[in-house]
Amino acid sequence: MRPASASILPKHQPDLQTITLAAPIVSATPAPLPPRARGAVRLSTKRGQRGSALDEFRQSGSLKCLYPRGNGPGLEAMLINTAGGITGGDAFALHAAAGADTRLTLTTQAAERAYAVAGENWGHLKTHLTVGPQARVDWLPQETILFEHCALRRSLTVDLAENSTFLMVEPLIFGRIAMGEVLSEARFRDRTMIRRGGVPLFADQTDLRGDITG
Repeated sequence: MRPASASILPKHQPDLQTITLAAPIVSATPAPLPPRARGAVRLSTKRGQRGSALDEFRQSGSLKCLYPRGNGPGLEAMLINTAGGITGGDAFALHAAAGADTRLTLTTQAAERAYAVAGENWGHLKTHLTVGPQARVDWLPQETILFEHCALRRSLTVDLAENSTFLMVEPLIFGRIAMGEVLSEARFRDRTMIRRGGVPLFADQTDLRGDITG
Protein backbone atom coordinates (compact mmCIF):
# COMPACT_ATOMS: atom_id res chain seq x y z
CA MET A 1 0.00 0.00 0.00
CA ARG A 2 1.04 3.64 -0.61
CA PRO A 3 1.93 5.62 2.51
CA ALA A 4 -0.75 8.14 3.66
CA SER A 5 1.69 11.03 3.34
CA ALA A 6 2.43 10.33 -0.29
CA SER A 7 1.01 12.60 -2.99
CA ILE A 8 -2.11 11.36 -4.72
CA LEU A 9 -1.68 13.77 -7.65
CA PRO A 10 -1.28 12.28 -11.06
CA LYS A 11 2.30 11.86 -12.13
CA HIS A 12 1.88 14.25 -15.07
CA GLN A 13 0.59 17.16 -12.81
CA PRO A 14 3.28 19.30 -11.05
CA ASP A 15 3.16 19.95 -7.32
CA LEU A 16 1.01 22.97 -6.33
CA GLN A 17 2.75 25.90 -4.62
CA THR A 18 1.28 28.83 -2.66
CA ILE A 19 1.95 32.32 -4.06
CA THR A 20 3.33 34.50 -1.25
CA LEU A 21 4.69 37.50 -3.17
CA ALA A 22 2.59 40.60 -4.02
CA ALA A 23 3.58 43.80 -5.79
CA PRO A 24 2.35 47.06 -4.22
CA ILE A 25 -0.27 48.99 -6.18
CA VAL A 26 0.96 52.51 -6.88
CA SER A 27 -1.60 55.15 -7.86
CA ALA A 28 -0.68 57.31 -10.83
CA THR A 29 -2.29 60.37 -9.21
CA PRO A 30 -1.72 61.71 -5.68
CA ALA A 31 -4.45 61.39 -3.09
CA PRO A 32 -6.87 64.33 -3.23
CA LEU A 33 -6.59 66.97 -0.52
CA PRO A 34 -9.52 67.34 1.87
CA PRO A 35 -11.91 70.17 0.99
CA ARG A 36 -11.02 73.62 2.33
CA ALA A 37 -13.44 76.37 3.31
CA ARG A 38 -13.29 79.77 1.60
CA GLY A 39 -15.44 82.77 2.35
CA ALA A 40 -15.51 86.53 1.81
CA VAL A 41 -17.85 89.40 2.68
CA ARG A 42 -17.57 92.96 1.39
CA LEU A 43 -20.02 95.65 2.49
CA SER A 44 -20.33 99.40 2.86
CA THR A 45 -22.82 101.88 4.31
CA LYS A 46 -24.19 105.22 3.18
CA ARG A 47 -26.38 107.95 4.61
CA GLY A 48 -30.04 107.37 3.75
CA GLN A 49 -33.32 109.06 4.54
CA ARG A 50 -33.70 107.00 7.73
CA GLY A 51 -30.07 107.11 8.78
CA SER A 52 -27.38 104.55 8.00
CA ALA A 53 -28.24 102.23 5.12
CA LEU A 54 -26.56 99.44 3.20
CA ASP A 55 -24.72 100.72 0.13
CA GLU A 56 -22.79 97.83 -1.42
CA PHE A 57 -22.84 94.19 -0.42
CA ARG A 58 -21.20 91.03 -1.73
CA GLN A 59 -20.71 87.62 -0.13
CA SER A 60 -19.22 84.35 -1.32
CA GLY A 61 -18.34 80.89 -0.09
CA SER A 62 -18.77 79.89 3.54
CA LEU A 63 -18.90 83.42 4.99
CA LYS A 64 -22.35 85.01 5.05
CA CYS A 65 -23.86 88.17 6.50
CA LEU A 66 -27.35 88.94 7.81
CA TYR A 67 -28.84 92.26 8.86
CA PRO A 68 -31.11 91.93 11.88
CA ARG A 69 -33.52 94.79 12.41
CA GLY A 70 -32.48 96.03 15.82
CA ASN A 71 -33.59 99.10 17.67
CA GLY A 72 -30.10 100.49 18.06
CA PRO A 73 -28.64 103.34 16.03
CA GLY A 74 -27.07 102.65 12.67
CA LEU A 75 -26.85 99.45 10.66
CA GLU A 76 -26.21 96.09 12.32
CA ALA A 77 -24.47 93.29 10.42
CA MET A 78 -24.06 89.73 11.71
CA LEU A 79 -21.40 87.46 10.23
CA ILE A 80 -21.96 83.72 9.90
CA ASN A 81 -19.30 81.12 9.19
CA THR A 82 -21.32 78.29 7.66
CA ALA A 83 -18.25 76.01 7.72
CA GLY A 84 -18.61 75.86 11.52
CA GLY A 85 -15.04 76.87 12.29
CA ILE A 86 -11.55 77.35 10.87
CA THR A 87 -8.98 74.63 10.29
CA GLY A 88 -5.83 74.20 8.22
CA GLY A 89 -6.07 75.65 4.72
CA ASP A 90 -9.29 77.59 5.35
CA ALA A 91 -9.32 81.29 4.41
CA PHE A 92 -11.88 83.96 5.29
CA ALA A 93 -11.86 87.70 4.59
CA LEU A 94 -14.07 90.62 5.64
CA HIS A 95 -13.94 94.12 4.14
CA ALA A 96 -16.37 96.61 5.66
CA ALA A 97 -16.55 100.39 5.16
CA ALA A 98 -18.72 102.90 7.01
CA GLY A 99 -19.47 105.87 4.79
CA ALA A 100 -19.48 109.47 5.98
CA ASP A 101 -21.84 110.20 8.88
CA THR A 102 -23.00 106.57 9.26
CA ARG A 103 -22.78 103.99 12.04
CA LEU A 104 -22.06 100.29 11.54
CA THR A 105 -22.07 97.54 14.17
CA LEU A 106 -20.41 94.25 13.23
CA THR A 107 -20.80 91.07 15.24
CA THR A 108 -20.93 87.29 14.74
CA GLN A 109 -23.72 84.77 15.13
CA ALA A 110 -21.64 82.49 17.34
CA ALA A 111 -18.16 82.05 18.74
CA GLU A 112 -15.50 81.40 16.10
CA ARG A 113 -13.62 78.12 16.55
CA ALA A 114 -10.05 77.39 15.54
CA TYR A 115 -9.88 73.60 15.22
CA ALA A 116 -6.93 71.21 15.04
CA VAL A 117 -4.96 71.17 11.81
CA ALA A 118 -2.94 68.49 10.06
CA GLY A 119 0.69 69.23 9.30
CA GLU A 120 1.85 72.79 8.69
CA ASN A 121 -1.35 74.14 7.19
CA TRP A 122 -2.71 77.27 8.87
CA GLY A 123 -6.17 78.76 8.86
CA HIS A 124 -6.46 82.43 7.87
CA LEU A 125 -8.88 85.15 8.96
CA LYS A 126 -8.42 88.70 7.65
CA THR A 127 -10.54 91.72 8.58
CA HIS A 128 -10.19 95.22 7.09
CA LEU A 129 -12.41 98.02 8.36
CA THR A 130 -12.66 101.57 7.01
CA VAL A 131 -14.39 104.34 8.98
CA GLY A 132 -15.28 107.49 7.03
CA PRO A 133 -15.63 111.12 8.23
CA GLN A 134 -17.90 111.48 11.27
CA ALA A 135 -18.71 107.77 11.04
CA ARG A 136 -18.52 105.10 13.72
CA VAL A 137 -17.80 101.36 13.60
CA ASP A 138 -18.32 99.00 16.54
CA TRP A 139 -16.36 95.76 16.05
CA LEU A 140 -17.99 93.34 18.52
CA PRO A 141 -17.47 89.72 17.45
CA GLN A 142 -18.18 86.92 19.88
CA GLU A 143 -15.18 85.14 21.33
CA THR A 144 -12.68 83.10 19.33
CA ILE A 145 -12.04 79.68 20.91
CA LEU A 146 -8.67 78.03 20.31
CA PHE A 147 -8.62 74.23 20.33
CA GLU A 148 -5.69 71.87 20.89
CA HIS A 149 -3.41 71.56 17.82
CA CYS A 150 -4.99 74.58 16.15
CA ALA A 151 -3.02 76.89 13.86
CA LEU A 152 -4.69 80.24 13.15
CA ARG A 153 -3.34 83.41 11.54
CA ARG A 154 -5.63 86.38 12.20
CA SER A 155 -5.29 90.04 11.26
CA LEU A 156 -7.32 93.20 11.83
CA THR A 157 -6.59 96.43 9.96
CA VAL A 158 -8.59 99.59 10.68
CA ASP A 159 -8.33 102.84 8.73
CA LEU A 160 -9.96 105.84 10.42
CA ALA A 161 -10.80 109.28 9.11
CA GLU A 162 -9.67 112.26 11.19
CA ASN A 163 -12.97 112.67 13.03
CA SER A 164 -14.29 109.09 13.07
CA THR A 165 -14.90 106.74 16.03
CA PHE A 166 -14.00 103.09 16.49
CA LEU A 167 -14.91 100.65 19.30
CA MET A 168 -13.32 97.21 19.48
CA VAL A 169 -14.01 94.26 21.80
CA GLU A 170 -12.45 90.99 20.63
CA PRO A 171 -12.25 88.23 23.29
CA LEU A 172 -10.00 85.18 22.93
CA ILE A 173 -10.43 81.90 24.83
CA PHE A 174 -7.61 79.38 25.36
CA GLY A 175 -9.73 76.23 25.26
CA ARG A 176 -13.00 75.49 27.02
CA ILE A 177 -12.05 75.39 30.69
CA ALA A 178 -15.39 73.88 31.73
CA MET A 179 -14.62 70.94 29.40
CA GLY A 180 -11.19 70.44 30.92
CA GLU A 181 -9.38 71.53 27.77
CA VAL A 182 -5.74 72.61 28.01
CA LEU A 183 -3.75 74.01 25.09
CA SER A 184 -0.43 72.19 25.38
CA GLU A 185 0.30 72.29 21.64
CA ALA A 186 -1.29 75.09 19.61
CA ARG A 187 -0.31 77.96 17.31
CA PHE A 188 -1.88 81.41 17.12
CA ARG A 189 -0.64 84.52 15.32
CA ASP A 190 -2.58 87.76 15.61
CA ARG A 191 -1.84 91.18 14.14
CA THR A 192 -3.77 94.42 14.79
CA MET A 193 -3.09 97.74 13.06
CA ILE A 194 -5.21 100.87 13.62
CA ARG A 195 -4.43 103.99 11.60
CA ARG A 196 -5.92 107.48 11.55
CA GLY A 197 -5.32 109.44 8.39
CA GLY A 198 -2.69 106.86 7.44
CA VAL A 199 -0.72 107.40 10.68
CA PRO A 200 -0.48 104.33 12.99
CA LEU A 201 -2.28 104.78 16.31
CA PHE A 202 -2.00 101.23 17.57
CA ALA A 203 0.05 98.26 16.39
CA ASP A 204 0.18 94.91 18.12
CA GLN A 205 1.37 91.46 17.14
CA THR A 206 1.03 88.22 19.06
CA ASP A 207 2.77 84.93 18.28
CA LEU A 208 1.86 82.04 20.57
CA ARG A 209 3.17 78.52 20.10
CA GLY A 210 3.24 75.30 22.09
CA ASP A 211 1.96 75.43 25.66
CA ILE A 212 -0.36 78.42 25.25
CA THR A 213 -2.31 77.71 28.42
CA GLY A 214 0.93 77.65 30.43
